[in-house]
Amino acid sequence: MASQSSSAPQPASLSVSFLVIGGGVGGLACALALTRIGHKVTVLEKGDGTSIRGEGGVRLPPNLTKILFHWGLAEHLLSKAYTTNSILFTRYETGDMLGKQVWCTELLKEAGGEFSLISHSELHKMLHDAVLAAGVVIRTNAEVTELDMEARQVVLASGEVLSADVFVGADGEFGLCRAAVAGEQRSRGTATGIVMYQTVIRGQQLPPERYEEMKAAKDAVRVAFGSGRAMIVYPIHKGKDFALQVYRSDECVEGRYGSRPSVELSQLPLGCRPLLQDLTDSASTAVRLPIRDHRDLEDWVDDEGRLVLIGEAAHPFVPGSIQATAMAIEDGAVLAKLFSHLIKEDQIESFLYAFQELRQARTATVRATEFGNVFYMISEDGESDMWIRLEDEADNWWVEWGLLRERARQQNDGLNCAPSFFMGIQALA
Repeated sequence: MASQSSSAPQPASLSVSFLVIGGGVGGLACALALTRIGHKVTVLEKGDGTSIRGEGGVRLPPNLTKILFHWGLAEHLLSKAYTTNSILFTRYETGDMLGKQVWCTELLKEAGGEFSLISHSELHKMLHDAVLAAGVVIRTNAEVTELDMEARQVVLASGEVLSADVFVGADGEFGLCRAAVAGEQRSRGTATGIVMYQTVIRGQQLPPERYEEMKAAKDAVRVAFGSGRAMIVYPIHKGKDFALQVYRSDECVEGRYGSRPSVELSQLPLGCRPLLQDLTDSASTAVRLPIRDHRDLEDWVDDEGRLVLIGEAAHPFVPGSIQATAMAIEDGAVLAKLFSHLIKEDQIESFLYAFQELRQARTATVRATEFGNVFYMISEDGESDMWIRLEDEADNWWVEWGLLRERARQQNDGLNCAPSFFMGIQALA
């Protein structure tokens, strides 16, 4: 069992005001992290606060759950999440077993987190409740339509003007903040010809024999990959239901997170084995999420040095990828770590650029890996290569993460020793 201890952080010497634009998981996590160190935070969410709570699942790797444990959310998380220690790999078309990856208990203990499975709705509500309890102001139906960083203010659709010292763009890859920092119109990205369908399978909707078969390996994430198609399924709601992600070649470009479910998987020619076919036939109506390739931004900070991008606004990931949510929450933790050292206002711009420097390379590497994994999963008869690739990625993740932690232990945490300070932040030790 990984350590689940938490501690109250030292408040920053200087408290400033933040406006977080976007009330998704990344925005809420950032707001919580900043509030914990004494900053004043308001979250602006353009919707009603519930429409962004998708019914799909989220896989939480140890680098994410470690942060939530550190923030004192272990009890809340584990009361809702399902802990897993293995991944089963099968052939999509036949169901043939290709291998099993079991996560080493010692590895998880050293990492300080768990592999957990939860619904997006439960994760969002947990963070929403936590930020409210911490004193964050959340304003719903507050769409930002204009950014004026020179004046340090935003204009809402209602005409109301709000000011702050620092602005955090957490409104996603199609949001206003990304376009403002990039100096371009809102981009839809480049279609890849791959679509993910995301939905939930209610356990009570499955044929009894299939439900028992799923329960027999209920601690595992199941991954089936084939030629032009792949599927990921795992338990949520403490094992009562299952999250389902189906990837297939499709030129359709309509759909995004927040879209209404509109696809009946049972009507698609998925060509999978009987177990998987029963899963898709029993699934709720799915959301279609085209996979787009967005260019890497050179800058995450605006020219005035007051607006910074985080999460999908900074580095859009493949929908449903294991590290997408983790990278967004890491962003919030790292930004807060930097601003815990704020002494005077003229440090703000340098801290924002330090955040960019710390996060850009890591997220670019992880993002490229996640894109590669999707293409390997649906490649033509590429199961053997995929198995080798996934094992290699697991080993590489541990080596890199372990090295960061070991280096961080040997360093002092202070602004007068920049390398030590940055390594401590990056490892979140």
